[in-house]
Amino acid sequence: MIEILKKYNFWDTGVKGTGITRPIYLDQLARLNTGKTIVTVTGLRRVGKSFIVRQFIDHLIRQMKVPPCQIFYVNLFLRELGFLRDPDRFQEAVTSWQKNLNVDTGQRMYLFIDEVQEIKNWEKLAGSFFEDYTAEYKIIITGSNSKLLSGELATYLAGRSHELRVFPLSFNEFCTFTRQAGTRETLLTYLTHGGMPEIVLADNHFARNNLIETTIDSVIMRDIVARYEIRNVRLLKKIVEYVSTSASDEVSRNKMAHLLDESGKRASVHTVSDYLECLKEAFFIHECPVFSHKKNDHLKSGPRKIYLNDLVFIKKDHRFGGYGKQLENLVYMALKRKGFTISTVRTGKGEVDFLSEKNADRAYYQVAWTINDPASETYRREFESLLSIQDHYPKHIITMDDLPLPPRKGIRHIPALDFFSSDN
Repeated sequence: MIEILKKYNFWDTGVKGTGITRPIYLDQLARLNTGKTIVTVTGLRRVGKSFIVRQFIDHLIRQMKVPPCQIFYVNLFLRELGFLRDPDRFQEAVTSWQKNLNVDTGQRMYLFIDEVQEIKNWEKLAGSFFEDYTAEYKIIITGSNSKLLSGELATYLAGRSHELRVFPLSFNEFCTFTRQAGTRETLLTYLTHGGMPEIVLADNHFARNNLIETTIDSVIMRDIVARYEIRNVRLLKKIVEYVSTSASDEVSRNKMAHLLDESGKRASVHTVSDYLECLKEAFFIHECPVFSHKKNDHLKSGPRKIYLNDLVFIKKDHRFGGYGKQLENLVYMALKRKGFTISTVRTGKGEVDFLSEKNADRAYYQVAWTINDPASETYRREFESLLSIQDHYPKHIITMDDLPLPPRKGIRHIPALDFFSSDN
């Protein structure tokens, strides 16, 4: 056992498989490296969680001078480590590590468990290490589900656990990964190629398309079908195809229920809703709630806009809303990445794409491909919706236009390149 563990740990060698550093997540993990807590690193499959964890291990060894033998790392998707899915064997492996590496059990020990959901009853295992008052374990786990830390363990660990959510590459990260300057041309490439690290770095078009399809299949089969014991896989795939052609569009669950199931019958609204929730929990899509400015509250029912976690999964058919919809999806994800709570706003004059909120910060955003003609219908529509909101919070319009138009009644026009290039 110990020889297999040595093969995939970094006790005798430097840390391998770190990839291109993503400082924003590395910094967040460093800030969370305090106290006795469990850190969950979550995000869409193949978004780079394992690379970030290994980057942090490298940071601990190189920068924090943590002895490598104090760090235990396992990736449960590796075939040779499959035996660790049994919690008793996992406990045995930890004991073997401590004995054979002469681990100082009086000092902090790090347990990194990649794809922790592969362990049967992993919550009890993690809770056992956390509760061990004879030793200090710092536990960092990864998984591809937003409900990874839920149920009884979440209640038990309230205030003693932190979630770090990993997103596809930001525009600045995309520029770093592809070694391109932050120009409008690069932004257009980012708009169509997306920000999934492995896909972005693919050598050719064939490899890229293969990675896209295998990622979608993995999300469907491993993160949804296997986890939730889905029976109607055909219907689930049809829903994935539907949302992949409906980025930034309002999606009615009643309308989607007209999709046929395996027997040729109309799918139930309940089943469609369940499958959409599964896609949300697997980070494939996001659903944006609707805020009624008139009622000053979120609407409980009705269609909501769907946004893809990454634009590389978009499919273009007769429902494709054009590049303006792609830009809107990209802005949504940029705000999400920065930690904002986002809503669509309904007003008496129409709709505002986004209301972003975080603590006391609040701002409104409209997104359009262009408004360079003040006499156009698009210009009138985008400004009119924002002007109908009578409060003092900042209001912006984001477009692909190269130069910003002068502010109008406090509404600021931001070229998309400026918006995506800024860290603020």
